[in-house]
Amino acid sequence: MHHKVGIESVLLATSGSWRWKMMQDHTDRTHAMFWEQLLRWLVTDTPGRVMASTPKTVLADDTKVPLRVEVRDKTFKPLSNVRVEARISGPEGVAAVVELNPAPLEEGIYTAEYTAEKPGSYVAEVVVQQPPGARPDVADDMGRDVLTFRREDGVAENFRVSQNRELLEKLAEQTGGRYYTAADMSKLPEQISFSEAGITTRETKDIWDMPIVFLLALSLRSMEWLLRRKWGVV
Repeated sequence: MHHKVGIESVLLATSGSWRWKMMQDHTDRTHAMFWEQLLRWLVTDTPGRVMASTPKTVLADDTKVPLRVEVRDKTFKPLSNVRVEARISGPEGVAAVVELNPAPLEEGIYTAEYTAEKPGSYVAEVVVQQPPGARPDVADDMGRDVLTFRREDGVAENFRVSQNRELLEKLAEQTGGRYYTAADMSKLPEQISFSEAGITTRETKDIWDMPIVFLLALSLRSMEWLLRRKWGVV
């Protein structure tokens, strides 16, 4: 994220706004308020001497926070050879101090990368100071800025909740399966047993090979013989 220093301008096409005041009551502050609001609008977007930024203020399933600070002197020219550090506080008492280093080929730009270990909201107070060994009559604290960002987990698993048909068809093809739509669900019961994919197996055995069937047939024959004997048939 890059900042540019610009100048706002206003064109007031009148030879004298003082006439507005002359026609008003002496207690009416409309004329003064007009000039106050106009001047405030002119300087609203004026950047500060220290401007901190990060590409993303919300980290979705990420922990790396790139920090960028732009430092300028009193005349708003890029300022080098200063000490820039970010004092970071976060959730559950997280506290850290990160020192930013000058960016190659970018005068007045300082960068660093911070690792947000815990999800939650973070506040980074960026402080610009004179480097060690500077003149004692120069103020140590040269400017500040505040930057906020937030880390959120579990975003990827909730991303794109709609069906990805192309992926499902590709997975089915590679694994020997089939892709079914809602209209094809009626075919599933008769087709699933013939699938060669997965762990489904089909085995055919004679019914007499099953001990339970043999014992049931034997018990029926025994009960028939006992009944016939009771009735005097045998």
